[in-house]
Formats: sequence, C-alpha cells, structure tokens
Amino acid sequence: MKRISIKVALVFLIVACSPTENQVTQSQFGDKWPFTVESGYVDCVEPSRAIFRANGEVYALNGLARSAGYKSIDEIWRDDPTGVLPKINIGQMISLALAQCK
Repeated sequence: MKRISIKVALVFLIVACSPTENQVTQSQFGDKWPFTVESGYVDCVEPSRAIFRANGEVYALNGLARSAGYKSIDEIWRDDPTGVLPKINIGQMISLALAQCK
C-alpha cells in the first residue's frame, strides 16, 4: 500500500510541476521582457536548440534552432524602447531555455 502511495504522489508531483516549469511571462521580467507576446515557454531541443513557444508557434532563440528550421523570433522580438539597442536582449531567455537540456 505504501508503495502505491509513493507512486501516486510522484505522478501528482510531475503533473503539478511540469506544465509551468519553463513558462515565462511579461510580469516576471518587466521592462526586460523581450517579446511582444505576454507569455510563453522556453525549452531546449537536443542538441542545444533554444526555442520559445507562444500562441501555437515555435520560435528559434539561437542559431542552432534557426538552422534546424524553427520560425524566426524576429516576428515577436520587442524593439528596445530606449533606442540604445535595436532589440531587447534575449540572452536570459536563451540561458533559461538551454537549462532545460541539462
């Protein structure tokens, strides 16, 4: 009986943690949010392809993902409102995505 309870608990833990583990939102990042959509999911596809999923689309965050044929992030990449840089830095999103491969 105890063995079944542990398995049930593990299933609930996996289900409870998995869907939002790699979710990122505009409210989490404030002015540093690099996208024109309000939220999405960062993920990694082996070997080290950083991707961002939003609104039913999958976008490339790095060169490996781009070369694998994922959609260009340029479609939803936010301009830098200060004008210092052309776009908001997506480095943190790439790091978060690549952490999913480890």
